[in-house]
Amino acid sequence: MAILDIDKIIIKRTIAGVNCRVCGGLLKETKKKSISGRIITAATMGILKTKQYECEICKRKYLLI
Repeated sequence: MAILDIDKIIIKRTIAGVNCRVCGGLLKETKKKSISGRIITAATMGILKTKQYECEICKRKYLLI
């Protein structure tokens, strides 16, 4: 029977999506909408939908249009 050293196993994240520009962490969608996101949605009369994301590691916020 083989013995595995779990400390030496490297697992890379292969998730299709967006990552944080600063730290490379995963972004998760937040329920809160920013003021700029609401203004963009109102100005375009709902044609453009904005999504607010927050990095899990550095807590930086991103607005995707």
